[in-house]
Amino acid sequence: MRESNMVGSDESKSKYSIVCWLILMGMVIATTFTAAEDCETDLRGLEIECLYYMHKGEPSTLMNPNKRCCDVIQQANLPCCCANLNRKLSYPPGFTIEDLLDWGKVLHTLNFCGKPLAVGTKCGMFHQVHHHKSNVN
Repeated sequence: MRESNMVGSDESKSKYSIVCWLILMGMVIATTFTAAEDCETDLRGLEIECLYYMHKGEPSTLMNPNKRCCDVIQQANLPCCCANLNRKLSYPPGFTIEDLLDWGKVLHTLNFCGKPLAVGTKCGMFHQVHHHKSNVN
């Protein structure tokens, strides 16, 4: 009888270990999805509030962004956004987020909003090698 109790005890420990491991893996997966969702929200916010100030094309001059854009930039996880600039867009088809950006405008917008890219930062295919200063007031 003692042996069956011991075997049951080992089985219980093994089952308990498996359950704990599954819970831990579930937490890791949930954290990963939450981080990806947060970055997706940041990318959408930047597109909605800031793309006008950072896109290629007209107007070709640098423009100071509005408060809504700066608020989004201040809250955004920029390293995550930078890592996801190569994502394909549904419109225009075949383009990535990065294809739409004018890096002079991007740097100006980030600087104006008080969150410049640090020297050495890689953002998509862009690599910040020196401090950017813009001439717009």
